[in-house]
Amino acid sequence: MDAQTGFPPSMSRFHAAMTSEIVIGLITLSTDTLTELELRRMLPDHNINFSATRIKHHEPGTIENLRRHVYEIAKAGELFDPPGAVNVFAYACTSGSAIISQEKLEEELHRTLPGSLLTSPMTGALRAFAELGVKRISMLSPYSDHVAAVVIECLNNSDIFVSSSASFHAENDCELMAISPQSIFEAGCSIDGAEADALFIPCTGLRTSSIIDRLEVHLGKPVITAHQAMLWDALRLAGYDKPIVGHGRLLTL
Repeated sequence: MDAQTGFPPSMSRFHAAMTSEIVIGLITLSTDTLTELELRRMLPDHNINFSATRIKHHEPGTIENLRRHVYEIAKAGELFDPPGAVNVFAYACTSGSAIISQEKLEEELHRTLPGSLLTSPMTGALRAFAELGVKRISMLSPYSDHVAAVVIECLNNSDIFVSSSASFHAENDCELMAISPQSIFEAGCSIDGAEADALFIPCTGLRTSSIIDRLEVHLGKPVITAHQAMLWDALRLAGYDKPIVGHGRLLTL
């Protein structure tokens, strides 16, 4: 039997990128087949990794079913090994993060991963509004009236006034993910008012990455979307400060 051949000492086994890569731990819904795709479309930097797990989401997307997500967050965090391998976690549900407070989401994640950083679409959006000096918004969502009202209440409680709103009233996640970007663009243009500082498009089920820049040019104001705001905040929390162009003013800050 031949003796085992070793590699020369100059040949490192370790990838240099490990010292510079950022890992975002996505906590997505069981019905969500879109978030990873939209995030990757907005982020060409290959040193940003997305590592995702799923939590159970029960249809329809009622307030009661969305509130049940809180019981899954600790279990989702426990699936990421080893502790410390993820730079920042992102719970990818706007309406859920409006119904469940940031404090409660962090409390649940810290049960299994103490001290971990966490963001969400709503947390990212509120921080984005503060960064951009936005106080009044138009809002385009796919939600039922009950869920939209809770999202608006969350915004109002953070001193963000919704001057106009409209919804596609999608019945389930599969239906809302089928809404075309062009339909979103046209609806966003139609509801925007001069009194609004920005247009807000919540929900991680909407395909917005390809139209953010076009909407901003047409409206002459910032456009904040669920995926975009969550990504922006996750990158900031992870210490990534390079501007990203092509998907709205926010990602260049």
